[in-house]
Amino acid sequence: MEPDVIFDFDLEHGRCIGVRIPELADAVEALAEATLPDPERTATSTLFPARRRAWVGGRVALRRAMALLGVDVPAVLPDDRGAPVLPPGIVASISHKDRIAVALVARETTEARIGVDVENDVVPLSDISSHVLAGDEIAELRAFDPDARAREVVLRFSAKESVYKALDPFVRRYVGFKEVSVSPLPSGDAVVRSRLRSGEGPFVIDVRWRRFSHLVLTTARVSPLLRRIDAT
Repeated sequence: MEPDVIFDFDLEHGRCIGVRIPELADAVEALAEATLPDPERTATSTLFPARRRAWVGGRVALRRAMALLGVDVPAVLPDDRGAPVLPPGIVASISHKDRIAVALVARETTEARIGVDVENDVVPLSDISSHVLAGDEIAELRAFDPDARAREVVLRFSAKESVYKALDPFVRRYVGFKEVSVSPLPSGDAVVRSRLRSGEGPFVIDVRWRRFSHLVLTTARVSPLLRRIDAT
């Protein structure tokens, strides 16, 4: 059984693949059997059906993206933070939403890490802005009309999810939504301001975003900012 690939993008932060997750449990198991190695299937055998469905979808997308980059890994298992463990020089991130799973994979010769997130590009049923936006972001959105503001909140939420995934290998803790501010630009990138409460960093944080097919897709690349030490 071949995965249903719904998009394939060669992005600034890596190769990004989106696959459709089958709705029926039997179809999910058939996809896992055809696509994933035994250790990956075994590692999730005790998960609840909904969680296993999402995990299988993410690993299927990941394996397709790795194959397109010529990366062959016998099994990709999660680390203690839930991120995929990959060989040196390969970085990746996974996201899923409803029936879509997304993976971002890149070859990386530096210490940089990447993150990806996918969301539905819709007006949410409830306003989450007070939970996910910092004060400077709320001020920026005052000029938006209600629907545009709601969609912008979703975009910024997604961008922060991508940033936090890319930050996690460095800080190894939950990062609150108000520790980073993101101001998306029409060009598809963003201005990012971080105020990490534990003083980690500094980091170079790059965010990219796009809207298509009623989806919001964001990616982030985070790397430590190397300080220059002048000889005295």
